[in-house]
Amino acid sequence: MNETGSKTFLWYRVYCAFMVFLYLAVAAFGVALLVSPFETSQADAGQIRIIGTINAALGLSFFFLFAVALFLPAKPYNWIIGFVSIAIGMTSCCTWPATIPLLIYWVKPETKTFFGRK
Repeated sequence: MNETGSKTFLWYRVYCAFMVFLYLAVAAFGVALLVSPFETSQADAGQIRIIGTINAALGLSFFFLFAVALFLPAKPYNWIIGFVSIAIGMTSCCTWPATIPLLIYWVKPETKTFFGRK
């Protein structure tokens, strides 16, 4: 059994679970902005609705992406999905402590072999 690949896959799943909860919180924040009454001007209320809609839409989209990635098996296509999901995490400096080491181990030949890639 490929120990480096299996450990990397385990930490990838931990990362996906964290991102599921993070994007669920983003979606909940967006919905909260949409349903909460704010005493502001019409222009500010319109901006709040736009921000809420964007947060809800992106939060739900990424929530489903990471939720699906969390349960996919170690197959060659999942290596690519994992690479993309790690790259999405690289867009925020808050997740760099997890995504940088994960990406370093993700591109190692041992991990690729674990996923069945040549």
